[in-house]
Order: sequence, then C-alpha cells, then structure tokens
Amino acid sequence: MQTFAVFFFFHLVFVSSFWEPLQNQQTPQDDSIEIKEANIERLLAAHDDPVQVISLVDPAIAAILDEPRLLDLFGAEPIWMREGDKLRLRKHGVPFIDLTRHKDLFTLTPSSKDKVTEWPPLRHREKINTVIKSLQVQEMMYNLGNLTSFYNRYYLSEHGARSSRWIYNKVLQIIAYAPPNVHLSLETFTHEFPQISVIARFEPSRGRSRPNRAIKLPVVILASHLDSANYDFPLLSAPGADDGGSGTVCILEAFRALVQAGFSPEVPVEFHWYAAEEGGLLGSQDVASEYVYQRKDVAAMFQFDLTAYVHKDVATPTLTFITNNVDTPLTTWTMKLAEEYSSSPVAGAELFPGGISDHLPWHRAGFPVVLATEGDPVRTPNPYIHTAYDQTIVEEGEFSFAHALEFVKVAVGFAVELGGWDE
Repeated sequence: MQTFAVFFFFHLVFVSSFWEPLQNQQTPQDDSIEIKEANIERLLAAHDDPVQVISLVDPAIAAILDEPRLLDLFGAEPIWMREGDKLRLRKHGVPFIDLTRHKDLFTLTPSSKDKVTEWPPLRHREKINTVIKSLQVQEMMYNLGNLTSFYNRYYLSEHGARSSRWIYNKVLQIIAYAPPNVHLSLETFTHEFPQISVIARFEPSRGRSRPNRAIKLPVVILASHLDSANYDFPLLSAPGADDGGSGTVCILEAFRALVQAGFSPEVPVEFHWYAAEEGGLLGSQDVASEYVYQRKDVAAMFQFDLTAYVHKDVATPTLTFITNNVDTPLTTWTMKLAEEYSSSPVAGAELFPGGISDHLPWHRAGFPVVLATEGDPVRTPNPYIHTAYDQTIVEEGEFSFAHALEFVKVAVGFAVELGGWDE
C-alpha cells in the first residue's frame, strides 16, 4: 500500500498439470551484498538525490529515469514529471498514481455500470466453514518466508521479476494438484517492466461462457500486490513481509484451500497478484484497463493490503474495512460476512488522503470494490513498511499470522458467497 495510449501485453494462459519445480530462490546475504549496501549508504550520505545515486550504482535502471510520466498527486490536476521523480516523491512521502498509459481509462464506462445496492444473503455456511477448517498457517509462513527471502521486490529489478515468477510457480503447483473436477486457468500478465502480475481463475462449472454470448458472466476478483519497496532507496533491502507480503500469502492460502476443496463456482472467481503497486498502481491499472476495454463484467473486487501487523497499542486485533473510495453497500455486506466467518472484531476506518491501493483503479472505473487491512491506518499504522525492517520479527508490536488467518477466512467466504458453489 502506498501511504502517502497503447500498451503491449503478452499473455500466457495455462490449464495444465505440469509446472517447473519450485526453486530455492533466496538471495544470498553474503559479503557482496553488505559491500553494496555500504556503498549505497555512503553515496546517499554524499548525494541527497536518489536519482543521482542510481545513476552511479545501476546504469541500466538509470537509463529509464528520464522517461516522462503523467502523475496524479491528489488535490491537483495530473502533471507530467519523470520516472526519476517518482523516487523523489516516495522518499519524501508524497503519494501518487502513475497515469501515463491509462489517462483515459477512468473516462470509459464499464459494461455494467448499474449500482448494486443490495448484496445476496449468506447461503453457503456449511461449505465455507468446511474450507476454513482446512486453512494452514504453516503454509502461509512457508510462502511468506520464500517471498521475503528476495532481497527486494522492486518492480524494475531482477529481484522483483524473479519474486513474481515465484508466485506464478507456486500457484501453478497448487493447480497441478487440483482435483479433476476443478476447472482452473492461470495467466501471466506482462507489463512494460520486468515484474509480472499473476491471475488464477476458477472457471464456472458449466463452462467459460453461456450459450447466449450477449449474456456475460460477472467476475468476482480477490487481489493483493506482490511487490515491495524501500522508500529511502529502491535498490536497498525491502523484504515487504507486511506490505504486500501478508496480503499476497492470505489470498494464496485461500486459493489453495478452495482448490483442494473442489470449489466449483457458478460464475468466474479470479485471484490477482499485482505487480508494481508501489510504482503508482501500474500492474492493477494495466489489468483493470484491459477488463474495461474488453467490457468484462466485474461483479465485485476485494483488495487485501497489510493484513498481519498488530500495533503495540492495540489490545485486540481488528479486521478493518476502509470506508472511503470504496463501494459502500459492498463494504457493509463484506463486514457482515466477516462477522459471520471470522472470530475477530470488525470495524470501519477511513484511509487518509492520498492513501491508495490496487482497488482504486477498479473503483475509478466504476466497479464495486472493498479494501480490508490490519487496523486503523491513521491511528495504528505499521511503522516498518517501506523499509528494510518490514519483517516478520519486529521490535514493537507484532507480526501475527493468527491475525492474517482471519483475513483468509473472509477471503474464502467472499469467494464462495459471491461466486456460488455448484454441486
């Protein structure tokens, strides 16, 4: 989560039982890393401008920092700046959205613009509670351990590219062990930068489309962002355990449990892991833009961002739902769903001005969205995000997998209650 044209995509779609074995992708923390960090810290002390420092340590990335970018800084009209200015904005805590390739996206009208004011009653309690019993914290710990082993997940770096491929391979492994009656597809959604987004889809039990092609199947989306960022300097360590590792492993565990349970939805249910959220919502904008241009009907989009940190001043962890820049009826319905399927308290809170996540492109495009997070982002924020200290062991507060597990329960409930379960 951030706290403060023509595009070219190559899509690979798989419905397969084969995958490349998961590799140990850990970045060795050897003397060369320590030397590189010391050199960067020395340069940052001598040069306050991160763009100047990147030009000295990574000419390949520096070569693109002069590219023009259209940035929405909130409270003003979008302005043309440069890629390097995004580093300066991040360092000074100024939030932004990079609209360069999608400045016309939000002027378009999705195929289903009618406002939904009433959402369905809960009707799949038995199925959902059975899936919830199969959730495994150990799987979440294992997956987050792998994800945070990458030195950083900066979208322009090799680490960022490899970490997104790890997510793809992990999802493919889950699909490979799916029961034979579960219809699944997996897609790498590529961008103009090295990091990929990953889209896994439960296909409807009765086929991908209806006999009458004029009747479109509404898509239910659950999402998180897979990248991380060190706001002091992007090439430094950024394990991103909470931002956005926690949301990533939450929906990954929900996906795994639903696959193993033989989830057979009545409408498509998709799980999205977005690239480059920290670069200005780049990945989610690319995906949302394609859905708008293809006139796909999105029933609901649920974003999970920061789901594990418990502030030292919080006695009882709370599932918090953001109440601004979201769909109010859907958020209210999802909070009731959370009360049904989670054992944690549920509350609403406003996100401060400029606070953004990957739900925003979908919201601006007119689709119903909901955003859940670990606590009140104003009163009890995680002080470690966007630093090298965003880890599972923190000095103050707690990184709680138990807290994160409650979000997984809600994710399962959301997918099944809105996607349906065809017997």
